[in-house]
Amino acid sequence: MSYRRPLNLTLYYTLPFTAVIVFLVVALSLWSIRKHRQEQIEELIETGRMLSIYVTNRDIASLGEKRKIRPSDIIPDGERYRIVNREGSRVFYYQQGRDSNLNSIEIPMTVSDRVHRQKIKRDILSFLSIGLLSTVSVFFISWHLSRKVHHRLNREIEEKRLSALIELAGATAHEMRQPLSVIIGLTELLKIQIDSGEPVEHDLETLRQQCLKMDDIIKKMLHITHYRTTNYIDGIRILDLHNSAQQAGHVAEN
Repeated sequence: MSYRRPLNLTLYYTLPFTAVIVFLVVALSLWSIRKHRQEQIEELIETGRMLSIYVTNRDIASLGEKRKIRPSDIIPDGERYRIVNREGSRVFYYQQGRDSNLNSIEIPMTVSDRVHRQKIKRDILSFLSIGLLSTVSVFFISWHLSRKVHHRLNREIEEKRLSALIELAGATAHEMRQPLSVIIGLTELLKIQIDSGEPVEHDLETLRQQCLKMDDIIKKMLHITHYRTTNYIDGIRILDLHNSAQQAGHVAEN
């Protein structure tokens, strides 16, 4: 995977953020479901408590002096509730006090279930919308920044390549100029010597040595694996051909 490509850079930065957003959305959704279930039970308990008080007070008023029951005589000894399924719907049973016949309340949960399901759906849709918008925003921001990074990296690489080519060209010109100058001079001298009948063996050997020197320079250029430069003239740097080739040869020997 090349991190220089805009899409790869975008995914590299967006995927971790997306994973965090998904985790948060799931966590918040579970928290919302649990919270609404607790609220639903609390609402039903409060409803059962109010109904229990209403029924108790009504029964006390209807009994009057027959049983000599006063409101102060109804002392709750705790609350109990349970949820059961009946004919495809849930029913909430609430009981308070010692007299179960007097204080037992039955509340259908159809409306309550529908209301809290709608609340849970709204919460989850809100979390999903926020997460999706955040992910899309981060994706496009990362894409924009990645394109800038990609452009800058390519420009820096091209500048380095151009600089390396200039340094290589400078090193080639520097190394090849001397043997070429000798060869050009010797060819003119050989022409004169051949015309005059003078011996040319020494000059031919010199010409051969210069050609071998040029061949050695070419071999060094073909075996460069390290990048070293040296000062040339007027602040210009050129490739240090000999040290780069020696380093390459040293690495090959090891």
